Amino acid sequence: MKRKRVAIATSDGKLVNRHFGNSENFLIVDLFDDGSCDLICVREFKDQGIESCSSQERMEKRVEMLKDCDVIIANKVGLCALEKLSDKIVLERHGLVKDAIKEVLDLFMT
Repeated sequence: MKRKRVAIATSDGKLVNRHFGNSENFLIVDLFDDGSCDLICVREFKDQGIESCSSQERMEKRVEMLKDCDVIIANKVGLCALEKLSDKIVLERHGLVKDAIKEVLDLFMT
């Protein structure tokens, strides 16, 4: 069975409402070509000592944390992050998480 692991930048698990570089939470979901999905976990990223951590460092830590994901969904993704995520499918979306999941299923799993 074909699987894609999806990371969704969300503050509440319901809306795609966070910028990739500023998201503290990523909902991790496995999608399968039969249309099913499994919630794997919520990965939390807390910026420790935000004053001493540059935006570049924060972005790189997020990229590393999501290296096992095939698809990244956020409401915005900066150019530097896009370069680092060049081996991933990256979608900028706003709206409901369930709609974003359905879009990935429709576009990449059929």
